Amino acid sequence: MNEIFIAIGLCLLSYVLGCFSAARVLGKRLKNLNIYKVGTGLAETHNIYSNISKPLGVLVATIDMSKMIIYIWFLKLLLLKFDITNLLTNTMLFVFGFFVIAGHCLPVNHKFKGGRGVVLYVGLMLFIIPNIMVVIFAIGIIIGILFKQIRFSQYLVVLLPPIICFFLPASMVSRELNTLMVVSAFIMGVFNYIVSKRLGEF
Repeated sequence: MNEIFIAIGLCLLSYVLGCFSAARVLGKRLKNLNIYKVGTGLAETHNIYSNISKPLGVLVATIDMSKMIIYIWFLKLLLLKFDITNLLTNTMLFVFGFFVIAGHCLPVNHKFKGGRGVVLYVGLMLFIIPNIMVVIFAIGIIIGILFKQIRFSQYLVVLLPPIICFFLPASMVSRELNTLMVVSAFIMGVFNYIVSKRLGEF
């Protein structure tokens, strides 16, 4: 029972962490800009990169990705220290990470107006399935640079991990985790489609 309360608490903590966006903070601190009044009006890396500053966009992406990796790594150490083994699985760590993404996409402190969460998703996948995600991320970057298909690259890095993991043995990626990855990719796909539709990208 205690572990259930701990899990709920960590989900809430993860969501709150996600509500604090590097794009909002750095846009304000370094450029004195309201990110919601620039470009697409989204608090995300792509908006910073395309409409404010490419170096700042890279910095925001690096911070968001590192935030996710360091946070999940810290949670793992914390759970290990207190011997809370039922929450130490990759499945549960994925759940906590996805709540960070939820906070980024739908921040309660900014009227649920956030970013797409793709960079954070990449950070989470780099922690959970590092070898696979490095390859997928590299492919996404190459496609984005060579063919200037940034949005397609974003969808690619979200959809490919669960598809590839579906064909891997359960000893590498559990079926429970793979199911969660499919559900999370679907949720992110729906959210990103709604955002893109609103911005007239389709």
